[in-house]
Amino acid sequence: MALKLIYNASIITMDAAYPKAESMVINDLGKIESIGTESEMLNQFDSFSEEINFHGKTIVPGLNDAHIHVWKIGHLRTYMLDVRGVKSIVEFKSVLKEFADKNPNSSWIMARGINEMVVEEKRLPTKEDLDEVIPDRPVFVIRTCAHIGIANSKAMEISGVTEDTEVPFGGEIRKNENGSLQGIFTERALGLIMNTIPPFTFEEYKNMILEAHNYLLSLGITSATDPAANEELLAAYIRLDKEGLLKVRMNVFPLRIPDGSDEIQVLPELYESEFLQIKTVKFFSDGGLSSATAALNVPYKNTKGYKGVLRLDFEKFYQTAKEAVDKGFSVATHAIGHQAIDLTLDVYRNLFKINPTLKHRIEHVGFLSNENIKDFVAMNITAAMQPIFIYELANNFKSTLPDELLEVVYPCRTVVSNRINLALSTDGPVVKEINPWVNMETAVSRKSADGSVIGENQKLTLKQALRAYTVGSSVADNLEHIKGSLSVGKYADFIVLNKNPFELEDISTVETIETWNSGNLYYKK
Repeated sequence: MALKLIYNASIITMDAAYPKAESMVINDLGKIESIGTESEMLNQFDSFSEEINFHGKTIVPGLNDAHIHVWKIGHLRTYMLDVRGVKSIVEFKSVLKEFADKNPNSSWIMARGINEMVVEEKRLPTKEDLDEVIPDRPVFVIRTCAHIGIANSKAMEISGVTEDTEVPFGGEIRKNENGSLQGIFTERALGLIMNTIPPFTFEEYKNMILEAHNYLLSLGITSATDPAANEELLAAYIRLDKEGLLKVRMNVFPLRIPDGSDEIQVLPELYESEFLQIKTVKFFSDGGLSSATAALNVPYKNTKGYKGVLRLDFEKFYQTAKEAVDKGFSVATHAIGHQAIDLTLDVYRNLFKINPTLKHRIEHVGFLSNENIKDFVAMNITAAMQPIFIYELANNFKSTLPDELLEVVYPCRTVVSNRINLALSTDGPVVKEINPWVNMETAVSRKSADGSVIGENQKLTLKQALRAYTVGSSVADNLEHIKGSLSVGKYADFIVLNKNPFELEDISTVETIETWNSGNLYYKK
């Protein structure tokens, strides 16, 4: 057996039984054969096929973003216009026209990232704004949260959307006071437009996924969960896996109920390999918090009693989830607001009676009641959360949430204090910043980009945040036996850092200088 020796390193293992080491031996299966001091490794083994000196650099387990739309990250880096940085509708229209002019052969013009709280006009663009720039080709612009989209007149014409179109349950088609269309669609109504957009080819999916993988590896992300896949995307992931092209360990969630349709997506076969797992299905129970469509139990600020959008009713949710559980799938559900979390846990209690061995998840978890906490603990549910929202979307929350909710939004500390498994993630490209160290710094400081603090009492320690990005995320994947910590028998997925984060006051400056998966170097700065 070929053995690789890693030595002269400062290894933070995230294994409570052996928290620090300076050397480890990796076997030809890419797994850790032994870990400890350099002298222990030299005494235990006679020879090595390779010996690598890390010159005292800090090593931690590879990071696992537990909820990030990987292919969408790749889409923005390949075929789609990224408008997350625009500061006005005027600038937005300018870059949109420039992008369309540079892509004359694109049948649809797609953009993502607009945020009305960032632009000067403090509003979303409308169909009139889009028509002014591109009247002859369909345009669809997705808000940064992906819960709202804006279509131009051509896109609505091609999609057959008129003022008389029926609004899908759990969605909105926004209109002016005179009944005319604004071109703005929310939640499940997005599918009225998106289902008309031509599907991607395998080669396009391949380019998007692999481009995203290269970017994630540069950030030290060795594992990721892509939390919403249609049948074509699932097929692309499986093909890429079988061809040995995946570079990041992927946990992919097939959708059960796509937007804009009442059709249930067919359950795939359970799938698990070294680099790909398909064993959990995904539901959406409400909208987004930054878009003020999450289903709260109190009204949003400056509204006439509006509490958001609940996208599912109990019976449809339960029956569709039960079918998946009966076939061995776990369930992950997007639930942010109080109503959505209550509904999701109601469904989960019934699923738990059918198969108490399956571990389910809730994605985002904007708020938690005492009763919710009891359910999380009793059913061993993971909370997959995104502190980075505090950093990047704070102005949205401040403008729409009642003050009392700002103090408890995204309650990471509450989760950890109640021994609920916490998995950290970014939900990119909902946010532009997907650097794990900026995300962890936000979890520790609860600071927004402008320096204000939201939810002081929900701060984590660095150790808790790093655990949630490694061990906690591996538990969320149900793969804690093979990854998450640098322990004997687990994959040698690790990253080399430019600084020891435990010696810093601000960890957002930490950078990955090398990324290793299965004991092989995948990225070097």
